[in-house]
Amino acid sequence: MANASFGVFFILTFLLSGVVSAQEAQEQGYEELTFDREGERCLSTRSIRDTDILSDRMILFEMPGNKHYLNNLSYECRGLRRAGSFSYQTRAGRLCNVDTIRVIEQFGGSIREGIGCGLGLFYPITEDEAQFLRAEADGQLGRLRSRIGVENPNALEEDEDEDAD
Repeated sequence: MANASFGVFFILTFLLSGVVSAQEAQEQGYEELTFDREGERCLSTRSIRDTDILSDRMILFEMPGNKHYLNNLSYECRGLRRAGSFSYQTRAGRLCNVDTIRVIEQFGGSIREGIGCGLGLFYPITEDEAQFLRAEADGQLGRLRSRIGVENPNALEEDEDEDAD
């Protein structure tokens, strides 16, 4: 039981320490999330399966093979999360950090392209990190923690105290 608790605690600690939350980034004045891995400059547009707009600054790209890439836009793209969709044009079938996306705005019955926003690097992230970021963006982080069995974040400390006795 202690090993299972340790495993869950370790995974949660890794998720919480490996990715700085958007709210924490704003509170601490970070311009973008930082990772301990290198970002990719481009993704093949043919391989993009889905996108999740996490905020006006972050887009999650889902690729085949359960691969995920997080893009931190160069600057905040006002209205992106609210609009929920964007468009892009590419050359050679690659979406790159030098490309621009455009927010798709809906007014009444018409649809038009709005503000343009520059992409940043594409950071590879794990499925667990992607799930964590989605839950955080949707305000469901507490629900995610309980779903993976973290009811008492001090459980590891209590287990260590019992082992020491």
